[in-house]
Amino acid sequence: MYKVLVTSKSFAKYNPEVIGELKEKGIQLVRASKSNMTDEEIAKEIVDYDGLVCGIDPINEKVISAGKKLRVIHMNGTGVDHIDIEAATRHHVYVGNCPGANAVAVAELNLGILLAEARKIVKHSNLIEEGKWERETGVELTGKTMGILGIGAIGKHFVELLKGFHMKVLAYDVKPDVEWCRENNVELVSDTKEIFKTCDFISLNLPLVESTKYVINKDSLKLMKKDAIIVNTARGGLIETDNLVEALKNHEIRGAALDAFEHEPLPDDDSLRTLDITLTPHIGASSVETMKNVTCIIARHLEEVLLQGNATNMINY
Repeated sequence: MYKVLVTSKSFAKYNPEVIGELKEKGIQLVRASKSNMTDEEIAKEIVDYDGLVCGIDPINEKVISAGKKLRVIHMNGTGVDHIDIEAATRHHVYVGNCPGANAVAVAELNLGILLAEARKIVKHSNLIEEGKWERETGVELTGKTMGILGIGAIGKHFVELLKGFHMKVLAYDVKPDVEWCRENNVELVSDTKEIFKTCDFISLNLPLVESTKYVINKDSLKLMKKDAIIVNTARGGLIETDNLVEALKNHEIRGAALDAFEHEPLPDDDSLRTLDITLTPHIGASSVETMKNVTCIIARHLEEVLLQGNATNMINY
């Protein structure tokens, strides 16, 4: 019987029958002793396990080297910037994820928090709860220009959702789907500066890699319109937080809607909490449909690697 440690709280939450199905096939899933574990805590628990299903836990050299029997690490979602893939490869451990599985959920939240920020929906709701009747004038999306950094599965679905707003859409991607962009009236640009300078709204749908880290920084913020709103449902490391806070405090841009942060959970004393912006606790993929889909994909991948010796769906195959 293969044993797999599960540190992600949401794995199999909405289709728990998968756990029994895997056990019948020879893979036993075991929930971790607690949530939001440190690398040291995971390293202590991983020793006797063949696999690991994680959330955004820190999976580094310490964890990987402690897993003497470890054969596969699987992200309960898409992003793997918190997993040391090089270390995993050195230790002959496969790393998997679920690309595209959360595209609908993240794209819908992307639009949701953008609208919330543009019209200050959360702020007005909170004012009502406080017994106040105050109004702040917002801005409309219709007819404006949207800039999308990263036109992969999430970016594409976001474009589909925007069609009813009759917006002009500019996009930047290292490896864009040129034909799809042409068919969907998305104007590809070769330089992010064009997006920063001309767009009313800027959506970050990029993976966090060395070339994308702090793509939103002091220089890029200086290029933006005074009424620009930034949306980030990808990774916190795409934004240099101190620069964003300064730009917002100085009214250099209009606002921000953020679902991802460099440090999660967001610390109580984080300066972002002091601003009049829209913040959500990294819930982009938190839909019942996505969680069910991701669980099924992971179950299939665990079977392939542990039972069949087939790693073709792994990132570092």
